[in-house]
Amino acid sequence: MGNLSDEELIEEIRHRFEFNHNALSDLQALTRKLEQMNERLKESEALKSQFLSNIRNEINNPLSAIMGLSGQCLSPDNDHDVCMNAARMIYAEAFSLDFQLQNVFIAAELEAGDAEPSFVQVDISNIVAGCLDKLVYRADEKKLHISVEIVQGLIFVTDAQKLETILINLLANAVEFSEVGGRIDVHVAVNPDASLSVTVKDNGPGIPPTDQEIIFDRFRQLDGGSTKAHRGHGLGLSICWSLVELLGGNVDLDSRVDEGCRFVLTLPKVASEVNTMAKGANLFLFNSEESDTETF
Repeated sequence: MGNLSDEELIEEIRHRFEFNHNALSDLQALTRKLEQMNERLKESEALKSQFLSNIRNEINNPLSAIMGLSGQCLSPDNDHDVCMNAARMIYAEAFSLDFQLQNVFIAAELEAGDAEPSFVQVDISNIVAGCLDKLVYRADEKKLHISVEIVQGLIFVTDAQKLETILINLLANAVEFSEVGGRIDVHVAVNPDASLSVTVKDNGPGIPPTDQEIIFDRFRQLDGGSTKAHRGHGLGLSICWSLVELLGGNVDLDSRVDEGCRFVLTLPKVASEVNTMAKGANLFLFNSEESDTETF
């Protein structure tokens, strides 16, 4: 640098200063990203720990109830009415246990990338009715009024089991968060573009705008901790979101505090020809030319 003029020396110093300044800025930006990633990892670990605690309760509580209630039924002193009431409660607890475990299995399948859609012709009215039948005890327990608007015999090409999983989670969520004596409205229709639309609306407490973006995150629960008032472990809506994406659709939420939630599921029409029929989540083959129902 001894041969540099004063101006060239100043310019060289300026270049090196700018280089060091830019390097420092890049380092600070990288540090912030690492700090943010570290915070997300801490949050993820906390959510997983909370999930493990929740799932333990979600499994232990129904099992304890089933064992206690079945023990009552075995008592020779109990009459028929007592046993019938215990049987209904056993069914409700068994469904709760199965529901939670199925969500865990599906979440594991999605995480492993093993979930692939299998498109069939689905009787949508049977799927909806089957989901509501599974929730009838809990709905009756809370004295809920459930209104269903759907065309009987509506056939739509989609994945029967995945649609059932999506609907049972949306409906179970509505039942769980509805107040005693509340109302749930279910509306199913085929849109002008031949897509399927399913709306599930409740008049529960609603979700604040600030929380509406996180409820579809895995392990997220607005009502968390050991004193939470509602069942669940934060997988249901995240599973819905992932399965809907897998089927090429979307799910929208409209909610206001103290005015309930309105979830709208939209699934696109599948272009390929399908000759397999599903009633509920059970499949059987049939000749599409013999079917009297209209397929979408």
